[in-house]
Formats: sequence, C-alpha cells, structure tokens
Amino acid sequence: MIMLNYFSIRSQKKYGRVWYCFFRYIILICLCAFVLPVQATTGKSQVITLNISQGNITDIFKEIEKQSDYHFFYNDEQIDTNKQVKINVFSSSIEDVLKQLFKGTNITYKVVDHSYIVLTNKYFKNISPNPGQKGKCITGRVVDPTDSPLIGVNVVVEGTASGTITDQNGEYSLENVPDNVNLLFSYVGYLPRTIKTGNETLLNVILEEDTKRLDEVVVVGYGTQKRINLTGAVQNITSQDLIKRNVGNTSTALQGLIPGVSVVQSSGRPGADGGNITIRGTGSLNSSTSPLILIDGVEGDINNVDMNAIESVSILKDAASASIYGSRASNGVVLVTTKRAQGEGVKVSYNGYVGLNTPTSMPDPVNAIEYMEAVNVARANADMDPQYSEDILNIYRTQGADNINYYDTDWRKAVIKNTALVHNHSVSLSGGSKMFHVFANGGYYYQDGQISNNTYSRMTLRLNTDAQLTKWLKVGLDVNIRQSKATNPCLDSPESIINKALTFTPVFSGVNNDGSWGFGQNGDNPIAVSKVAGVATGVTPELGIKGFVLLQPFKGFEALASYSSRKVEYKSDSFINPYDTYENGVFKTTYPANGNSKYEGWSQTITNQFNAQASYETNILRNYLKILAGVQTEELTNRGFSASRKGFEFEGFEELNHGDISTASNAGTRNEWAMMSYFARVNYAFADRYLLELNGRWDASSRFMKGHRWGFFPSFSVGWRISEESFFLPAKKWVDNLKIRASYGTLGNQDIILGGNPVYFPYAASIASGYGYWFDKKEGTGVAQTQVANEKISWEKSTQFNAGIDAALLNSRLSVNFDYYIRNINNMLQQFPIPMYVGLSSPWENAGSMRNNGWDLSVSWRDRIGNVGYHITGNLSDVKNEVTNLYGNEYIDTQIIREGLPLRSWYGYVSDGYFQTQEEINASPVYGGNKENIKPGYIRYKDISGPDGKPDGEINDYDRTVIGNPYARYEFSLNLGAEWKGFDFTVFLQGVGKRDILYTEAGARPFYVGRTIFKNQLDYWTPENRNAEFPLLLIDGSGNNPNNIVSDFWIKSGAYLRMKNMVVGYTLPKKILSKLHIDNLRIYASAQNLFTICSAYKGYDPENSVDRGSFYPVMQTFTFGVDIRF
Repeated sequence: MIMLNYFSIRSQKKYGRVWYCFFRYIILICLCAFVLPVQATTGKSQVITLNISQGNITDIFKEIEKQSDYHFFYNDEQIDTNKQVKINVFSSSIEDVLKQLFKGTNITYKVVDHSYIVLTNKYFKNISPNPGQKGKCITGRVVDPTDSPLIGVNVVVEGTASGTITDQNGEYSLENVPDNVNLLFSYVGYLPRTIKTGNETLLNVILEEDTKRLDEVVVVGYGTQKRINLTGAVQNITSQDLIKRNVGNTSTALQGLIPGVSVVQSSGRPGADGGNITIRGTGSLNSSTSPLILIDGVEGDINNVDMNAIESVSILKDAASASIYGSRASNGVVLVTTKRAQGEGVKVSYNGYVGLNTPTSMPDPVNAIEYMEAVNVARANADMDPQYSEDILNIYRTQGADNINYYDTDWRKAVIKNTALVHNHSVSLSGGSKMFHVFANGGYYYQDGQISNNTYSRMTLRLNTDAQLTKWLKVGLDVNIRQSKATNPCLDSPESIINKALTFTPVFSGVNNDGSWGFGQNGDNPIAVSKVAGVATGVTPELGIKGFVLLQPFKGFEALASYSSRKVEYKSDSFINPYDTYENGVFKTTYPANGNSKYEGWSQTITNQFNAQASYETNILRNYLKILAGVQTEELTNRGFSASRKGFEFEGFEELNHGDISTASNAGTRNEWAMMSYFARVNYAFADRYLLELNGRWDASSRFMKGHRWGFFPSFSVGWRISEESFFLPAKKWVDNLKIRASYGTLGNQDIILGGNPVYFPYAASIASGYGYWFDKKEGTGVAQTQVANEKISWEKSTQFNAGIDAALLNSRLSVNFDYYIRNINNMLQQFPIPMYVGLSSPWENAGSMRNNGWDLSVSWRDRIGNVGYHITGNLSDVKNEVTNLYGNEYIDTQIIREGLPLRSWYGYVSDGYFQTQEEINASPVYGGNKENIKPGYIRYKDISGPDGKPDGEINDYDRTVIGNPYARYEFSLNLGAEWKGFDFTVFLQGVGKRDILYTEAGARPFYVGRTIFKNQLDYWTPENRNAEFPLLLIDGSGNNPNNIVSDFWIKSGAYLRMKNMVVGYTLPKKILSKLHIDNLRIYASAQNLFTICSAYKGYDPENSVDRGSFYPVMQTFTFGVDIRF
C-alpha cells in the first residue's frame, strides 16, 4: 500500500518556531520569578516571614506551619503556649526564627528529618499527671511496621494534658501513670493508637502509616502535587499494592484497585494474559479504548515493567487532570513512576516466586458413548436415520475402544496440560553518595503454557542514575532494556488448538497404538499440531534511553529538559513441518497437504521524544502559586518486512534460500507520524482552602492536513476544603478533611483503528498495487486509487465534567472518595456509504457523538485492635454509554450501533420459552413462517413489531430488538487485610454486577460444524424434560433450525464474584534478622483466581462478553515466594 500526501512536522523551519516559542515561555517565567518575592516551599531550605506585634506561641506555630512543611511536637505542660510574644522576621530560616522566639527561655528545639520540630524544656524530664498522685512509670519504644524508631511521637494520658514525646531512638518514659488509663500515641503521617494500661510498666507500640495522609505527594502530568491540593480525579497506587498481587503483569495487578478503571483479563495465554485497561467506558467508534501509558514520561507497555521497579502508578481519570496531555489522553492516562535511589549507602533486595498454573474452567466434552448416543438422538429429532448402529454402541459398552477400529479419544486430556510452571525473579540495587545515586533492577519472568511448545519469557534491566553536580544542577540518565520471547505452535494458534481439543469428536483417532498420528478430522490432529508440526518463535528486544537536565538556579524555579528514544523490534520465525496420519494401520494423508513452509518477519518501531519545561512556585501570605509551561515534540517511525518460501527438500536445511524460489513471496511496510505540542498549567491555592487549576495544551499532528492539524485542549478545575473553614471547627473532632471539587475540560483523539491496524493518514487517498491492465496487447502491472480522500477531517474531541468529594474521618481511619462525571465524545471519525458507481471505499468524516456518564466510589477503613492491624477497602463504579448522534448512519448485525442505544448492543429476537406442543406451534407465529419445520422443544419467539410498528403475526426482521448490553455495569472490589506479629493476610475479591454475555457457535450449538457436544448441553428438551437448559437436540445445520438465530435465549448474565487474590505472609523478627545483617525477610504464599461465582455456562469465563468457543482459559495460580532486603 502506497500512501500519498505524507506529512512530517520534523522540518528545520518548524523546529525553529518550537524553540522560539519555548524560550518565550522561559523568559516569561523568569521575569515572574524575579518580580515575585521568592518563598521556598519545601524541605530544609524553607524560609519564614512573620510580623506579629502581639500574639501567643500557639498562633506563631500555626502561622509557621501554614507557610512551610514544618510540624511542631511538644508537651503543653512544658511549653507555655499562651505566653504573649512579638516577633518580626523576614525570609529567615527556621533556626533563626526559633532562636529569636525562645531567647532567654529554657526551651530547646531539635529539627528532625527537615520537617519535624521537637520542643522540650531542659528543666523537665517528664510530666506527672498530678504532682500529688503516685503512679507507676511506663517506658517503651514506638516504631513503624518495619521496626524503625519514630521520633517525636506524642504520648499522652487521655483526658489530661500530661504526656511526653519519644526521643531519637523512639523511646519514651512516662512517670506517675495511674492504673487503667488510656495512653494516646499520635504522630503525623501515622494512624493514632489508644491503648488501655494495666499492670504493665513496659509498653512497646507499633504505629501504622496513614497511607491516605493529606500531605501525600501524587504524580500528575509533568510533575507532582500534594493530595490535599488535587482538584481533578486522580488516584494513586503504591508499589506495595501491586507487588502483593504476585502476578506477571502490572495491568492485571491493577484490576479492581481503582474505581472507574476496568481491567478485563480475557486470556491466559503466556505473553498475552495481561488485562485490557479502560477508563470510564469506551471513547470512540473506530479507535482504541486504551489509555495513554507513560513510564517515567515516555510512552510504553505497562506489562513490560518489572513491578519491583515501580514506585507508584497514578491514574488520571478526568479531563482536568489529563488535558495537559491533550490529544493523547482521550481515554485517560496511566502514569508509571519507577524507583530512584535515595540517600547514601547501598541497599540490595530480591523478590521472587515459583508456582503452578492450572486452567480456571473449561467446557467438559462427552466421551464416545455419550457422543454417539447424542448424535443418534439429534438425527432422530430431525427425522434422520441413526448414524451409529446398536451393534457399534454395544461394542463400546461391552468391550470399550481398542484405538484401532474404535476410538474414544480424550482430546482435552491429550492436548491441554493440567498444570504448568511459572516463576518470577527480581533483584534491585539502590545506592549512592551525596552527589551520585543509582537504582538498578533486573528481572526474569517465565511462564509455561497449557499446550506443548507454548511458552513466554521476559528479561528486563532498568538503570536509573542521578548526579547532583551542583546545588542548582542535576542530570540523569535512565536506560531500559527488555527482551521477551514467545513460542507457539506455528500451524495453528494456541486458542484454535485448545478449541479443537475441546470440540473434536471423541470417535476421531488421536495417537495410534503404534505411536503414529491418528487421522483426526480430515488430517487435522491438534495433538500433532501442538507437538511436531513446527514452532513459531517471536522475539521482542527493546531499548529505551532517557536523559535529562534539571536546573534549580534559585528557590521556587525549576527548568527541565529531557530527550528519550525507544526502539522496539519484533522478529518472528516459523517453519511448518507436515506430519503423516494413519487410521486402522493404513496411511491416510500428510497434513497439511501443501507441504512444509518457512516464514520470517521483522518490524521496528522507533519513537523519539523531546521535552522542555519550566516552572515557578511561590507562597506569599498563604497564597500558593505554581506556573508550568513547556514544549514537546514526538516522532514515530515504523517499518517492517517479511518473506516466505515453500518446498524445502532437505531436513535440517530450513533457511529461506533452501526453499523453492518459485514459491517465494515478500512484503514490506513503512509508516511515520509526528506531533508537536505546547502545554501550560497554573495552580493556585489560598490557605490550602480554595483551590484552582488551569490547564491547556496545543497539539499538532501529521495525521491531518495543513489547516486542520492544530487542536487546543483546555481544562479548569476548582476545589474547596470545607474542613479548613472556621465554621467547621465543631466537626473537626470527627472529620479530618472534607473537600469538594469540580472540573471541566476538553480532550482530543487522533487514532483510528481499522481491522485491528492503525490508520496513519485518514485524510489521504490511498493507492494499492496489484491492479493489472491491458495495454498494447499485453497485461501490465499497475496501481489504483481505492478510497476517496477527505482533507478536512480533524480531531475527535471529548468534553468531560467531573464533580467529586474527598473525606477523611475519625483520625483518617475512614476515607471516602466519590466522583460523578459526564463525558461527551464529539466529531467521531466514521465512514458513510457512498454510491457504488464511484468504485471506491468511503472516506473518513468527523460525524458522530456519544456520551458516557457514571460514578466512582471508594471507601476504606484502617485501624488496629491491640496487636492486630487491619484494613478494608471497597470500590464500586458504574458507567452508562449512549450513542447520541450518527447523522443518519447505522450499523446492524449481531450487534447494533444506533442512536439512543449503548454502543454495539446485542441485537436479536426475544424468546418466550419453548414450544411444548404442536397445538402451541399451530397457534403461534414462527420464525421463517413454515410451521412444518417447527417441532415441540424449539425456541418460541415473540412477535413484537411489524411494518407499522405493531405485531403483525409474523416473526421476521421487524421483531429484532436490543437484547443485551456487552459493557460491564457496577464493577466492584473488596480488599481485606490484616497484620499480626509479623504475619500478614490479604484477600482480594473482584466482580461485576451486571453484564450480558452472548453465546454462539460451540458454546450454544451442539455439534457445531460437525464437532462434539459438551456435558452441560446434554440437558436438552424432551417431553420428559420440558424445562431443560437447551432446546431440542438437533444436528447443527439440519433443516431450517431457528434455534440457532441470535436471540436473548443465548444471552446469559455475566455478573460474577471472583476471589482474585489471597496472600499469606510472614516477616521474620528484626532481632533475628539483625544478627544475619538482613534488613527484612518475608516469605509468602499466594493464590490467584481461587473461585468464581457466576451463572454463565459451565466452563466459560464470565470476563468475556462473548463466547464463541475459541479461547485460552484464564489461569488459577499458586505460588510460593520470598522477599528479602539487605
């Protein structure tokens, strides 16, 4: 295929304009930086400005905490916080402020981790609850779950002002404590604990980290934000949430963790068992529904990243959070951040497991006797003679199959393994000095398939390096290397082989007694195909490099430039080996009959990306402002070729040049596209109470013609932290944080998928070769235009409104997040029919709209009872889809695309049970109109309409209607976990509340295309079994069988509840590990897909919305592993 009017925006002239605009942004931000007072906002370098002529110490502490990230810890019996003081400092360090504040007093201070300030009175060692009251002295140590000491923990006798704080070793001592009182332990970033004292004098305490703490930093587009300041629909998953799932793919690990994010695992095939991610419903008629996935800012495959190298995953669900990525973010954005080394010293870790896979469920085929008896019943129901005589049946009943003249082949057992090996290993190294930091991770994953010659392996290596050359200059280089290898039988796909193993009739021969291959079905023998007919190998090497320079010349200002290049290749190699088949000891045929053949293919995709951005942030009198602006260019080149030959005469000589040259064929492809983008964002917050965010992105794409290439995608969002208002103070004892937010924005989409392949030049006329013509008495080769061009097409656009509420209650033990959204997709690209005499296929046009509206809910509870910590998280979401405008276009088949309906709704007839008697048949309209072809036990259909919209006494196309929705509704998950004395236990449940599955082919029709019948299909209608699950048994295709038409009879509920994951682990005590110089050692056992509760047909997975009999079963996995850190 030759594509005309190719356009690339990589020209020198265009790049000149890019740099010109970029430096304009840099100059503008620099000017703002010098005009505005510089206020540091993070870490040790924070400065304070105070001008208080009269106020108490408490007021001063609150003002310092508002201007910085510092938090004060003290005992109010040691510190007179009501003392009136005055202070006047400008852009001073915290040390200078505290020296002036406590000059001439006995108060001392200590700054811990650049964030916490511990105040003590040197004349007070401890504070008694009551000087006149005698009690015991309680001592102890407060640590986190990793046994690290917590410094500055408040230890207070509940109901009093008496207490102390922990020292640098996490130890505390509290004197004169009465019996039977409650001690309250509280610490910023950790969940508080209340413990009732008895007679003990030693009380060691573990505080759980508050994973929902308000000052958590979340990765967003081109930067980070504090969670308290988020106004968009952004959710964050930590590495521990993923690693504990113990699965081979990150996409599968995300399933059920985030409301509004649908992850469907529809296959268990090695290398293809990842989940398909969809955020808030489908977003186009003819485009991919997958979100943009960025790994450290570079587009990539989330399943090719070792989960042990991941720091966090952020999901941008609404337009406000995703619009800074413009046209690439129409389906949402997934931001994967990998780990980087922190601090000094070297740390080494290993996490690995080994396990077994077994299929969750598969249909159960009948044996030979059951098959032959069923065939005879089906033929009798069709008024046909029996296919198998009583003599044959008696031989099977009395003597059994001899595998010479009489066969009873268990194809499923012979082809499909019951168990297969899986193992994963990951080693990480993190280390550095004050200047240099290195994080390295190497991983290896292997999965054996459920059939022969079906494996997948993946090796990954990631190296993230940073160098702090000066206080204001930082550089880094990241390298990512991956190679995966998949092997499959080359004569047939694994799915097809499994399908044949389940559906081939047992009376076919598989393996003869002498070891030769049986004839199977006309020579097709899935046992031989999987074992000896040849192997197809696919190798995918990948190399990614990213370098960056970070400038921080003065406080608050930051400039970042990065360049990345990613090369992904795919090398395929297959050789088909024919095999001979025999039956009754006699040679039958060689399969395939056209002999051996060789195929080789190669493809390469190179993506280059340049990004430059600058930002400035400041905090002036409780006014926080951050401005970000940048430019990005991206280009992609894809090319490939393939070649094949047949007729290889000598065994072992399997290179292409050894094949018959007359059978040689080859092909080649090349595609390119490029994008240029400008982006900007403004964040404003007043007193961390009133929040505003503005985003804008300008994109230009080579996929559209000049004049239609540029698109602008803006958004805005606002938030209000009600919990910070003075009127909310009475509720603060129960509600820690309450925020409402709203957003509105626009996103674009340039992608078109046709026949599973991207369309790179939808605006252009296409020309194809292979069109010969007659000229000068001979045929010449030629090309021809095959499609009408439309130079005016441009972006698909979607607008989205989102409103949400975030709440943290009861000392952040309970958190609730809720979002409601409306997403309108406009200018959808589709093709309209044109007159046949044009002789060309239809052009693409921007015509069509669709709407998704829904809601997401997440509720979590985390607490501790004694030594038992536990957490519960529940997610629930729903989305409704509706096609709103097709401009007269419509698509009708098994599925329908029509205005007012969900996209691709199931379309067919409405069933009304079975015909039970001939009288019912005579009194009712029947499909096809010929009642002589209808028998009791056939499916009865309702007459619901006619030419005038009313029932007309016939069953025809007018009676077809919407019979189901293939999209999931009410997706839910429940995550339960507990920890006790080193043991940890988690259970993860996931499911769907509503979905319609359409069963066709072998799943619905016994003996489909001459094959077998499943055991559950033996529950068919007879006069004695009138409420059977299946209609009257018939040979497929016999007569005019109306049971096979698409109707709601074959629609089954796809609602299900699945135990997706269960993990039991044990972490060895620190006392034992310290002697071995080990920081942490955890052993664990896990199980995936333990059970499923559903009403779908037995043997079929409910995650598939349509079952046609050909599938690769999802795996049930049992693993044992170890996680060790040095």
